[in-house]
Amino acid sequence: MEYALFYAANTTLELCGYTNADWAGRTYDRRSTNGYMFSFGSAAITWSSKKQPTVDLSNTKAKHCGVVVVACKV
Repeated sequence: MEYALFYAANTTLELCGYTNADWAGRTYDRRSTNGYMFSFGSAAITWSSKKQPTVDLSNTKAKHCGVVVVACKV
């Protein structure tokens, strides 16, 4: 009860999603990290950052895997 989402009166209530990937960010295992965030109006409603379980061979593949995760969350 101490926490709340604040929506400004003049804000359009629109669901927006953002994603990004850090391709092979760790040199010792070469795995990528994906992150996403969803906002509704002026408030973030969910977010995550997680290391991928597999090694991607390109930046495009790493970002594609991140987009697939976000599409499943939607």
